[in-house]
Amino acid sequence: MPRRAHRKSRNGCLECKRRHIKCDEKYPLCSNCRSSERSCEYADRFVPAVPSRSSKSSTSSPATGPGTNELPSDHLAAPTSSSSYSSFSSSEIPPVNLVHTELLYNLTTQTLPSLTLGVSSWITSADVHRVAISTPYLMNELLALSALHLSILHPPDRERYRRYAAQLQTHALEIHNQMSSEVDKETCVPLFLFSCGIGMHMLCDVLVYRDHGGFDGFLDRYVHSFRLQLGIRAVISGSSWTVLRESILKAPLINGELLFNWDTDLSPECQKLIELIESAKLGDSITSTYRHTVMALNVAMKAAIGNTIKNVSGITGWPVIVNPGYVEFLVLRRPEALVILAHYAVLLHWHRDLWLFGDSGRFVIESINSHLGLDWAHWLEWPNQVLRETDVNH
Repeated sequence: MPRRAHRKSRNGCLECKRRHIKCDEKYPLCSNCRSSERSCEYADRFVPAVPSRSSKSSTSSPATGPGTNELPSDHLAAPTSSSSYSSFSSSEIPPVNLVHTELLYNLTTQTLPSLTLGVSSWITSADVHRVAISTPYLMNELLALSALHLSILHPPDRERYRRYAAQLQTHALEIHNQMSSEVDKETCVPLFLFSCGIGMHMLCDVLVYRDHGGFDGFLDRYVHSFRLQLGIRAVISGSSWTVLRESILKAPLINGELLFNWDTDLSPECQKLIELIESAKLGDSITSTYRHTVMALNVAMKAAIGNTIKNVSGITGWPVIVNPGYVEFLVLRRPEALVILAHYAVLLHWHRDLWLFGDSGRFVIESINSHLGLDWAHWLEWPNQVLRETDVNH
């Protein structure tokens, strides 16, 4: 039989989507994946078709995609009698997708519980689970996060689980982008949870999988994830924050406000960093941006190790509260911006046992050392001291 022609994806291959670059959609390998020797697959290869209810029809209706197991709406109506079941053949009803079952089990038993350091235990609550199950785009993203987790837990199956993570996140974004962007009482909670899930997913993918482009490639991807996390502000600002404060997230949000206390005293490390920046005479605008960034880092540090209890919110929260202008200084590779990033990397290093971050803290600090050279050793004294103390203790 002649080979069936490949149906192009309108949005490119899954790998290009994950990397957020333009795809030329060549088949079987797009140019980007061919040049970088990556696995190239298209989303439509993973979207099964579900036959229509009528056996006389020669057409089939698509399933909802790789991220859900929903049936077409006519299959959801309850049968009026037991004899109604006879109208369905086994081929009409898609079987349980065992991949999604595995990811859901890992999500509830491993992924979410692993993120409950400090005050984050609310993410495993029944209320949050109910919201996720009833919101397709959120459920797809949480399953994508579970797949990413499994890719780290099981190195031999890394690429398979990363592929699942890319598929599910792509599907989640497609569903989300087709919806109204209005934030109201009904949408605020799932949108907030979705933003947090996307932020953690992108941050982990950048920090753990540093397999292309060296330090420059890492920084480019990190800046992209930084900008994405800044988008969370749109969900938690103004009237949206008021609505969220009266939702099922009221308690954790109030706790979060207490955790991220801007009135706290500067740590010695952050105080020294501000003094170095002010003594560099960089100009009022640049100095102001850096000062705010270091103060946000100080808040994140206190949140990450408050009362000696590690808290993942301190690490994931810093990119949300930081001055957006700082991100542009990272794009320019300004030395002072990289020094601040090295100080933030200490938090990553302190939480190196958590799958979200792995050994990324050491990688960032050592890479910035190499990039800036000995002239900046005084500025990087504390991050390097932390690494030395770790080496001595082990």
